[in-house]
Amino acid sequence: MDRRLLDEDAVMQICFVTHDALKSAQWFADLTGKTVPAEGRAAEPEEAQAIYRGDPAEVGCKIRMFSFGNIDVEFLEPGPEKSAWRDLLEEKGPGCHHIAFRTRNLTQRNAYLTGKGHALLQRGEFDGGHGRYAYYDTVQDLGVMIELLEFDKDREPQP
Repeated sequence: MDRRLLDEDAVMQICFVTHDALKSAQWFADLTGKTVPAEGRAAEPEEAQAIYRGDPAEVGCKIRMFSFGNIDVEFLEPGPEKSAWRDLLEEKGPGCHHIAFRTRNLTQRNAYLTGKGHALLQRGEFDGGHGRYAYYDTVQDLGVMIELLEFDKDREPQP
């Protein structure tokens, strides 16, 4: 892998899907002594421009994000619609959904992962259109999905 396409501190986040983000976050707060973070949500459909399994989709979720300085721990409660989040929760129940990596070139990383046979399951925009995410099916090889996060401020200049 071309390391220059990833930041030095490329691992950004570990995400757990759950039936109840607040309940899971409270349990984690009790464990760590941290305060339960405010609820976040997926971007609105017109901003997110989400694609799920190749088709436009409206996907929603509730999020509780704990920051540890070097990594975030996310608890994600998917909405009722089909999504990469809902799929794993229905198939396996609550648990680790993905490990997120920050990238400077999502296009090249996408080509690399799909070229290795890892299907792009879901993608979309976030942060007011200043970033994008993509989930890849790496479960068979790693036991967990990989998420790539690309922020406009980090993005390599496009040719």
